Formats: sequence, structure tokens, C-alpha cells
Amino acid sequence: MQKFLLMLAVLLFGFTVAIHAQTAAAPAQPIAFNHKVHVQTAKMSCNDCHEPRGNGTTLAMPQPPKCMRCHVSIAIDKLDIQRIAEAAKNEDPIVWVRVYRVPSFVTFSHKTHTTAGSTCEECHGPVAERTAIALEKDTSMGSCIGCHQAKGAPATCDTCHAIMSKNGHTPFGLDATLRARLQIQPAGKPAMTEPVRHSNPRVARQFAAVASFLHAPML
Repeated sequence: MQKFLLMLAVLLFGFTVAIHAQTAAAPAQPIAFNHKVHVQTAKMSCNDCHEPRGNGTTLAMPQPPKCMRCHVSIAIDKLDIQRIAEAAKNEDPIVWVRVYRVPSFVTFSHKTHTTAGSTCEECHGPVAERTAIALEKDTSMGSCIGCHQAKGAPATCDTCHAIMSKNGHTPFGLDATLRARLQIQPAGKPAMTEPVRHSNPRVARQFAAVASFLHAPML
């Protein structure tokens, strides 16, 4: 029963976030970048502007030098292009307003998802049809879990929260009982299908500490 209520709460939270996402307005950006023109007319791909960083976990936001590879001779009469050219000359960055964000305690890799066959549109919506980008796709925990379950991908706590360290110990010093409640197991051991319940006050305090960490505000 408790498991059912927990899943219901997650789904309701995700539904609420989804409604908010659909009605969110596109934030004003320092440069009015038109995705529709660049994708449909200029035939550019996502990676042309958003190059993978390092091991591909994150993607870069385009900066003046990259923009000027094309705009050194294209649309040079437009005010925004002139501003980009000036920024490139002065080595000034473009401070883009972030639209999609995951909490700081969530481990997310673009490379892992695209390698598994996920598309940019699944998380960011039909960007190729947008003149301005708004938050219109739900990236809440409920939505991510639902997608993982639908695709048969791992959906345990340490899939996204990286609570377990490489040596098999947690940063909270969690004991086996609490790991079982969180369905977290050391590497090489199968996760339990049912969390173990425990009334030990110390375990309860540890569980509260982890719960507080997992629900910390986004940075």
C-alpha cells in the first residue's frame, strides 16, 4: 500500500510539473537565437552548436567564436550579429538564460542517453520548430522514472543520484538496513525488490538525512 501511495505521489508531482512546463513562457535571451531558422533553413544539427564537453556528459552552449564561423559573412547587417561579432572581438561570453535544468544532486549524462537511442526532442521538445525555447517538457523525477521503466532502463536510486561510491560505501555511512530500504546495493549485488522496514531511531535519522539530500533545492 505504501509503495502504491509513493508511486501515486510521484506521478501527481510529475503531472503538476508537466502542466507548469507546458504553460511556461520563453525567457528573454541576450541574443534572439532562432532554432527554427538554423535547423530547418540552415540545416544545422544540435551538435553543431552544442558540442559535447569532455566525455560527453554535458553539452556546451554556443559562444561568439563558434557563431562567427558562419556569421563572418552571413546576416552581418543584423544588430544581434554585430553584437556577437563585437563580443568575439573582445572575448566576451554570451550569458545564456538556462531553460532546462536538473538538480545538482542528479547525475545525468547526455552521452549515455543518446548512445542508448534517446533523441534530443524526448527531453527538450520540438526545438527545430521553435523560434524561442521555453520549458515545455517535464524533466521531473516522476517523468524520468516513467521513461526509464518504459524503456527497460535502470530506475533504482543510485541510477541517477550516485549515492554509492566506487568503493561500495556511501557518503553517509549507510548501513545494510538503510541501503535495503532505499533499494541500494553495493556493486555486484542485486537490488532487493521490497525495501526492508526498520524502527531503529539511528536508521530513521540516516534515512531522513538522505531524503533531505535527495530533495535539496536546485542550484
